[in-house]
Amino acid sequence: MAKKVLTPEEYKSKVDKKVEKRKRFGKAFLTTFAYALACVVVFSSMAIAFTPNTGVAVGGGTVAAGTPSGGNSSTSGDDNTPVPTVDASATVATDPVDVKKELSNSSTAEEVVSYFNSAINLVKPNAKKITLNKEENMEAGGIEGNLPKTLTSLANSLVKSNMGVKDLSKLDPGMVNATTAEQKNAMFPVENESWSSKLEASDVEKFDVKDDGKNYTITLYIKADEPSEGTDHGVGHSGRVFSVIKPSIVTDNAGAAASLIKEVKTGHKDGYVKVTINKETGNVTSATYYFVWTLSLKALGASISIPFGLQKDFTIAW
Repeated sequence: MAKKVLTPEEYKSKVDKKVEKRKRFGKAFLTTFAYALACVVVFSSMAIAFTPNTGVAVGGGTVAAGTPSGGNSSTSGDDNTPVPTVDASATVATDPVDVKKELSNSSTAEEVVSYFNSAINLVKPNAKKITLNKEENMEAGGIEGNLPKTLTSLANSLVKSNMGVKDLSKLDPGMVNATTAEQKNAMFPVENESWSSKLEASDVEKFDVKDDGKNYTITLYIKADEPSEGTDHGVGHSGRVFSVIKPSIVTDNAGAAASLIKEVKTGHKDGYVKVTINKETGNVTSATYYFVWTLSLKALGASISIPFGLQKDFTIAW
């Protein structure tokens, strides 16, 4: 059977149809591919945030970490002045607490921070046991960025489903009940350091002091640090007292997504540390740490910012 010979008009029509088909396929493919890449970014970000053994838990949310009732504002320091870096490896003095010192909300920020530093920095070297009683993840707000609404909703749902109280039985026993110097340094803030605080009065937004006759309950509200690629222990305000999440923790736990993510930054805000200190001994008997940390990154053309909250409660035996 002879092959049909197309007229020039028929040939052109056939070619045009093929071109149009390729265009439609290409457009559909690119849309699907872009959607798939966006999914990779979202789920990689979630995996990074929820990866075990990072020393943190994620979440954020409903904890009231704002302005305290009572207390004084720190009068030293200027938010517009660059915060100096502290040598995180430097030895911190562990002088005995001045138990004769009287504190109240009328005390200066310098007095309260100095008393707090003296007390909290004796925990790791001198306490017999530090117990982690509770670690909780809380929602701190939704994901932000230039992702499609469907993926944004998906990511927010994923975050919400991973919130709650951590099962401490799944942790290494030494990270729940720390008794050795190595265990205490590893689990109690600032994690993996021999010190617990290098705060200065200029790092404190406000403070609150309560005196029940036997104990002081001191709450320090720490100034915020914007997301940065240089977040580290001893850096900024939060890095002087919290186990801040370093960008390197994120990239080291990113797995296959490590090659996709760029400009990884972490920031901390709404942070407070609340301690109970025995007035007679100067020993810290309980401590609560809370902050919201923000993970910001770019990947595959998408910019993402996700806030997570973390609260840890400790008791200290002497």
